[in-house]
Amino acid sequence: MSATEPSTERDTGRDVALIGIRLLDDAYMAWVAAEGEAAEKLSAWLDSRGAQNARAYPAYRAALEREEAAARDLQRLHEISASYGNVVIGAG
Repeated sequence: MSATEPSTERDTGRDVALIGIRLLDDAYMAWVAAEGEAAEKLSAWLDSRGAQNARAYPAYRAALEREEAAARDLQRLHEISASYGNVVIGAG
């Protein structure tokens, strides 16, 4: 390989790292949306009375479970991608 040819291995590593960043960003946005929904459902449950309260609590619990799942996904992707940050930074 000549000095002017790009390193395919380096380019592939950078591409994989950039895909990881996009996945991490998508996971973050999914968590933000799920957190917002859980907050809305919590408010609805706290403001509800009677039969409406009986329906609002399960809706809140379901939204909370989605938020927790999104948080776990985000944490796992962050853990996986943390070791690849130098690929993107060093490729500049």
